[in-house]
Amino acid sequence: MNHELEDYAKYFLEVSSEQRLKIIQLLNEKKFRLSELAKALDATTPEVHRNLNRLEDSGFIVKDGEGNFVLTALGHMLLALIPNFAFIIENKKYFIEHPIDSLPAKFILRLGELFEGKFISSYVTVFEYWKNIYENSEEYIYNILYEVPYFDEFVKPIHNKLSKGIKVKSIFYEKAMVSNSREDVIKKFKKYIDSGDIQRMMTKEIAPTVTINEKQCCLIFPNREGKVDSGYAFVSEDPSFHQWCFDYFNYCWYNAHPFVENRLAEK
Repeated sequence: MNHELEDYAKYFLEVSSEQRLKIIQLLNEKKFRLSELAKALDATTPEVHRNLNRLEDSGFIVKDGEGNFVLTALGHMLLALIPNFAFIIENKKYFIEHPIDSLPAKFILRLGELFEGKFISSYVTVFEYWKNIYENSEEYIYNILYEVPYFDEFVKPIHNKLSKGIKVKSIFYEKAMVSNSREDVIKKFKKYIDSGDIQRMMTKEIAPTVTINEKQCCLIFPNREGKVDSGYAFVSEDPSFHQWCFDYFNYCWYNAHPFVENRLAEK
């Protein structure tokens, strides 16, 4: 596809107005007459009329036979893209230090699904939420791990949940540093590894860390040095947020390679 940027510039211009964006959002809820929109926006009728004309000329809205303005299919498509941009802008300071270029393009295009997530900071808060995911799991725990937490407060809830029938899938970064107590932990989990209740894969790629159960998610992006920054995370129980994390984990799982025990380095 060979398109010139100026072909798109006028459309970006049409949605660069706060009032025009508000009009699109209002029309997503219901149809409006000009006077009703002016009242809802607390704006003058001529001002709103000018903005309606611009949106109509761009194909985002249309006036029906009863004099109501409604969104077109193009308008609905535009509205669906706004959360992507909003998520990045609302977290711009974070993403300046935590680039998303390691993400496949198809997941970048779906970043709006993370919009309802909550941003948390401090290692204590992040690890507490991480532990809650383990403790609250009822069906499965999926991890992408670049730091391997073999602390009792993480090991015990996983072991407890495995005894109740949950499944665990983990993707380990090849160069992940692990505790020298790891052998004791592996012995504790050996029967679950042998039974397939614990499945493990490995990856060479530094990418976002995901920890999820069937409801909760914790998502951590690597920093500019390519290291996972566990002092900050996005967390949520929102279904769209969860679907993004679930799909991303499965993408990484099917692109990972078999787990090799001796590739992990002890601290």
